[in-house]
Amino acid sequence: MSSRQSRSNFVARRGELMAELFLQEFGPAFLSRPTSADVGYDLLVGFKNKRGGINTFAVEVRATERAPGARLQLPRDQFDRLARSNIPGLLLVADVKDTRMYYGWFSRKHANASARVAIPLTEVNGVTKRELQKLFEAVEDDVAVVR
Repeated sequence: MSSRQSRSNFVARRGELMAELFLQEFGPAFLSRPTSADVGYDLLVGFKNKRGGINTFAVEVRATERAPGARLQLPRDQFDRLARSNIPGLLLVADVKDTRMYYGWFSRKHANASARVAIPLTEVNGVTKRELQKLFEAVEDDVAVVR
């Protein structure tokens, strides 16, 4: 294994660990990894909602060594897999160098006709973290609400 591959693997693993620790701060009912590598997401997380049920989210984690900017470009097939799923898809981007987190939602409203889809990102701070907590626990017509 080359040193470049090793560094890339370490950055990706650190991003996954940051994402897991970040999600643990919200007190999930469960946090698990898929048993297969090709399901389209890195983590599955569930939070108790206000009606006593569990809101489940598929989480795709991306790691970077610099701030990602206002949007993250994803290949169409990766976007479609979560945007067309029956559970909400959450994108977590970990800036491993500055230890910052960003999030965005896989939503059909971001889709276009090109081969790549830009997902708007929000940097996690005190305010956006509280907003995210509300979304994790929200329920409307017995379905998780994601805006």
